[in-house]
Amino acid sequence: MRLFLAVALAAELQSKVGALIDQFSATSKGVKWIDPCQAHFTLFFLGEQPRSLVARLDSLLKTEAAAHRPFLLSLGQGGVFPAWQNPRVLWLGVEQGRAELMALAAGVTAACLQSGLPKPDRPFAPHLTLGRVKKPPAVFDQRLLQRGVTGEMRVDGFTLFASELRPQGPLYRELVTYPLGIAGEKELHNSLP
Repeated sequence: MRLFLAVALAAELQSKVGALIDQFSATSKGVKWIDPCQAHFTLFFLGEQPRSLVARLDSLLKTEAAAHRPFLLSLGQGGVFPAWQNPRVLWLGVEQGRAELMALAAGVTAACLQSGLPKPDRPFAPHLTLGRVKKPPAVFDQRLLQRGVTGEMRVDGFTLFASELRPQGPLYRELVTYPLGIAGEKELHNSLP
């Protein structure tokens, strides 16, 4: 199975991201845009893994999720990787909740490394991928991307997804969702008179 851990984009922001992609699609060339219904913030890409890894990783991820409290996340301005002169990935940045998302990704990464997975090639950069350049040179409205999208969502968990690559684009399937702060909330509730 091809696996990754991510925070799914809330439904209320999917429509805003979809509207932005619709604006781009009218004039852009060479870019494969995401399906807004599958938009997510990748925390850790596991790649092809046996089903047995999911069982091994499960308790580590539950513990990690319990160590983080839910938080608000807002989208902001957009950008590209690796550089404007040679864009390969178009993305939206994170404003509010950036530090919390980075802390969550660091904890998830530590859990994955503890289970024997290799360290990622690149450091975590909080972003929401909008599209990938398939045929350079890409044509898209740079000012529209830089303006970005406004809106916020509550992050109260992360999900282990399976990804199936298909000609029309990837299909993501939720395997397990890990709610944030469960252990801490239970302890607080049990200690109340």
